Amino acid sequence: MSLAISHEDTELLLKDKNVLQESVLDKYRTAGQVTQTALKYITDLINNSYHFGQEPQLRIPELCILGDSFMVARLEQFYKNKVNERGIALPTTIDVDSVAQGWCPELDDVENIQNKNKTSPFLSSATGALRPGDLVKITLGVHIDGYTSQVSHTMVIYPPGPQPQGPLLGIKADAVAAAHIAMESVVALLACALTPEKLPSSLDDGTHAVNGRNIRLVADTVARSYNCCIVPGSRVRRVRRFLAGQNEGIVAERDFKGVVWTESHQESQLLASAGQTGQEVALRSEATANAVPSDDFNVKPGEVYVVDLKMCPLGEITKKGLVTLQDVDAYSGKSHKSDLVARSGAHLRDFAHTYTLKLKTSRQLLTKIDRNGVYPFKLSHLSSEFPLQVEGSPDQWVALKRDLKSYRLGMSEITNNYLCVDCPIRLAKWVPWDHILKTTNNNGTLSYDATATLALPGHEVPLPNLGVSALKLKSLVNSCQESQALPVSRECSTVVLCGSDVTKGERPELLRVTGGSKTCNASWVHSKYELNPEDAIVHGIFQLSQLTKDRRFGLLLRETQPMRTN
Repeated sequence: MSLAISHEDTELLLKDKNVLQESVLDKYRTAGQVTQTALKYITDLINNSYHFGQEPQLRIPELCILGDSFMVARLEQFYKNKVNERGIALPTTIDVDSVAQGWCPELDDVENIQNKNKTSPFLSSATGALRPGDLVKITLGVHIDGYTSQVSHTMVIYPPGPQPQGPLLGIKADAVAAAHIAMESVVALLACALTPEKLPSSLDDGTHAVNGRNIRLVADTVARSYNCCIVPGSRVRRVRRFLAGQNEGIVAERDFKGVVWTESHQESQLLASAGQTGQEVALRSEATANAVPSDDFNVKPGEVYVVDLKMCPLGEITKKGLVTLQDVDAYSGKSHKSDLVARSGAHLRDFAHTYTLKLKTSRQLLTKIDRNGVYPFKLSHLSSEFPLQVEGSPDQWVALKRDLKSYRLGMSEITNNYLCVDCPIRLAKWVPWDHILKTTNNNGTLSYDATATLALPGHEVPLPNLGVSALKLKSLVNSCQESQALPVSRECSTVVLCGSDVTKGERPELLRVTGGSKTCNASWVHSKYELNPEDAIVHGIFQLSQLTKDRRFGLLLRETQPMRTN
């Protein structure tokens, strides 16, 4: 379905409202300050509960709702009665180990999850408790007037005590190191777009500009050096007003700019290493040609980018294979007895669908959902008890659970009629390559999965060269006995490329809205791998690192600082 939008409205929404003037920059900076503070707040809660032994020990559902309440409370201090929309852009998500994204359970999910995961290795995490050695990925974000700031950071749970006895070792350390170095390298590379003459020659493909090709080259080089794989769904993409990747697959974004990692890129590398060639299936159409991700773009001053990289280690893998994402199901069955079983906690409104709801509860709930806008939400956000007071009475928690129970009925009718889409919980899974090659795929790309997660235009078929559809790949992951879950480390930052016109005659600088040394320092880990200085690409990465340390003649980077918290 195509919507008739006038050319004037298109210019206003996609261009005029995204000019990086002082008022827009201040909204990004304020949103980043709230996000940075909320990340520090959640990190302190985890440290107090699991490292310093303070009681009560907070579980994942409680951490999520406290993080969301903190963001809403802080936003109340800014732009009151000045903007029409402000709120949570990404609910607080706490993913553990192999959970790559989407783990934000409600308060009433704990008992339900525990009963369905009695034989699962995720049992401890499913009940909400964290264990020493877990990789905990904290993801959250806010927006002010549609200008979005989001962040993700990986921290390691160490044994309780004032100081850990030693660094984290093994394959998890490889993933943490790779994600951190790749993040810092890509951010420095984006800063070179402000001063292209400082771009290292080994990273310049002859265009003398920062483009999608050298962004992918830098990230892939770091991943390969640490024997890691970039998890599908990772991306470095441009952010615009109300367009920050939160509704990818629902909205075909016009003039999409970004580097996206999918299974098809792993497929091309595996086929090339085996001496096979294949031509990707052309899935583009005239209607979505400018919405299909492509590396053929240049980064320009005045733009905002989100760098979201996920790394999984391959240190325990003995043969070639494919890393993919498996959606977690909300029911337990024969093929899911060893995996996490949980229902989605976040939802997304699909305004393209219309339906007359039958239940009064559903209609009232949909009215509240429509006020939330285009960003993901949780049912607890719609309760009158939200946001919770940090020092509130237990009656608030009881009242919130009571509201969730009444909302479940209305939400069931809403999702069954596709007015809202669940934001899936996804696990990182490795599948052996020979298992994929030996399979029969009679229907090819014609196989359609009605329950498949929405994909970006042009990437509906994960393995186009082999003709393996999303439905077939899902079946392969479930049926293969050798497939295994892999731990994931994730780092995400939002950066603004400020030109000289914005800084009023000063040097152009990269404003790191989220992330940085104040809130996203790497945990204490030790990897047996390191970057090879003899590699030309690695030498360029080292040059980028040196340029960020020289404020006089190098790259000028500035970080948004978190606010003080009580």
